[in-house]
Amino acid sequence: MPAPSTPLEAPALSSTRLLSFDPGAMRVAIQDSELEHVQLESGQFQGRVAHTVSEGLALDWGSYNLALMARGQLTRDRITLGVLLDGCGDWRVYGGSAANGDLLVQPEHSELMIRLPPGAQWLALQVSPERLEAAGVPLQRLRERGRWRLGEATALPRLMAGLSSVLSPEADASTNGPEQLAQAAEQALATLLCELVARTEAFEQERGCSAGERLRVVRRAEAWLAEHPEPMVRIDDLCRAACTSLSRLERSFNDVFGVGPRRYLAMRRLASVRQELLAGAGGESVTEVATRWGFFHLSRFAQEYGQLFGERPSETLRQARVPA
Repeated sequence: MPAPSTPLEAPALSSTRLLSFDPGAMRVAIQDSELEHVQLESGQFQGRVAHTVSEGLALDWGSYNLALMARGQLTRDRITLGVLLDGCGDWRVYGGSAANGDLLVQPEHSELMIRLPPGAQWLALQVSPERLEAAGVPLQRLRERGRWRLGEATALPRLMAGLSSVLSPEADASTNGPEQLAQAAEQALATLLCELVARTEAFEQERGCSAGERLRVVRRAEAWLAEHPEPMVRIDDLCRAACTSLSRLERSFNDVFGVGPRRYLAMRRLASVRQELLAGAGGESVTEVATRWGFFHLSRFAQEYGQLFGERPSETLRQARVPA
């Protein structure tokens, strides 16, 4: 069985607010890239950029009030997954029209040429080739073609829901610790990878996977999960452990359990929280238990817990502490 990659480094969030157009500061808008920005419309420029980086994965987010042109060479050693989140009007990518929600994929050190509309928001994930290869992405096809523009990402609302608590201006910096940042970046990557698997013809078609083989894929994944009970699981590590690609992993979990691997992992973590709460949680609070199992957005956790188990987590804990 292939060995999983090394554990994630604890990332930190760097956030910068721009109160005027500064080409030098804009040059680092995407990490380790060589980008030139040009302001295209008159007015007082304002913007905000945020960065976080960990092992094999970097996340960048930006928001600008005025139209800009960005061009240059992207990072030399990572694949870039970009999402055109929002903007007032059309985007222009390599001279062609693009729209809010479009997903872009570019190989290492490829050229970026994009016109951002007023009010633009964008997201970029720079991922090591090894991680994408583990998920079954045909990188040679991407490199031969130079880039993919895949149209609107249907998972965009779910993607932003997972990132809003750490990237929005209103985010509580006191709760955005390294674990929460790493989990947000990993969830964003998993969302985009599943989007690619579901929607693009650039992935290899995997046919002839029997029911027995799908069951073996799931068993290999579960065996690895049993040895790695930590709450945050990288989707490419799970692919390596199951000796399969992300597309086959998705198909196998859906056929065996009726849910995809990410939903299955979330339900396993909720079950672990419930087990501890039913045992009285060792004197810990619901917040302490949920955070230890990787649930940092507590209102969303409480909602998911209630939908799954039919009661609030505080009710579970209160029942466990009632004397017999």
